[in-house]
Amino acid sequence: MKNCNLLETHYKDMQDIEFTVQEGKLFMLQCRSGKRTGVAAIRIAVEMVDEGLVDVAKALTMVEATHIDQQLHP
Repeated sequence: MKNCNLLETHYKDMQDIEFTVQEGKLFMLQCRSGKRTGVAAIRIAVEMVDEGLVDVAKALTMVEATHIDQQLHP
């Protein structure tokens, strides 16, 4: 969990993280920004502002037009 929090704080975005455990050791393989639905994108942006990870201007850039379109046209 500590590594996941570190990566999300660094990239200032939700991360999709691949890892493996071999012989009791954790190996982080890769990470990338996680895909999300419109509802999730809005919720994540709001929560990141509430947690102080990003400001409102950055949060607005995280929500794409397709995310809003999903809300308007379910």
